[in-house]
Amino acid sequence: MTAREYRRGRPTPAVLSVTADLDIDVDGHSARLEGDGQRLVLRSDHPELLWSSLLNASFPDEVGNVSGLRSVGRAASEMADAGIHLDVEGPHGTVVSIGDGEDSTFGRLVTGSAAIQPKSVRSLLPFARVVVKKILHR
Repeated sequence: MTAREYRRGRPTPAVLSVTADLDIDVDGHSARLEGDGQRLVLRSDHPELLWSSLLNASFPDEVGNVSGLRSVGRAASEMADAGIHLDVEGPHGTVVSIGDGEDSTFGRLVTGSAAIQPKSVRSLLPFARVVVKKILHR
């Protein structure tokens, strides 16, 4: 199911507009979120380490029990529904695009949402290492 098909049959929400200029620090891993309107960019020198820290984060009770890659898929689908697009950038450019405008079979298979599109397999290798380390530590 594509993001567009997913949204068919659901009421179209009002498009969300975001103005962001935010420094983020999670367990010593920093990033910067910037954007105006429906397009946001999250920049980090080590987005995979930020990702690792976020995988351990607790969600509010309203969100429910979602973890790992499915939580990313859920966030991507919600962003697409709200008309928001996020590019996650590392030191070598865009790693992944999330939300509105994405239609990825890979994203659907791995995260449950077609609204998440990795830019290349090579860009995902650091993230894969993080996931494997987490699995091995369990």
